[in-house]
Amino acid sequence: MSKVKPVVKKTVRIKENDLVDLIDNIVNETVAVKKQEWINEQAKLASNKTALLERKLANLEAKVQKLTESRK
Repeated sequence: MSKVKPVVKKTVRIKENDLVDLIDNIVNETVAVKKQEWINEQAKLASNKTALLERKLANLEAKVQKLTESRK
């Protein structure tokens, strides 16, 4: 014989307005979390681009400095 217990389903009564509020809260919370993730991701991308630009600028400045020194 099987020792599997049948699943008991429980029904909870909730007013329509309460259900709508619950769904609305869940959606708002999820949107806020995803928005913060997106903001963090964009900030990381911007800082990576800034660092890359600063590195390229430093290399360019070094090359210009080297050229000006060789002309003296």
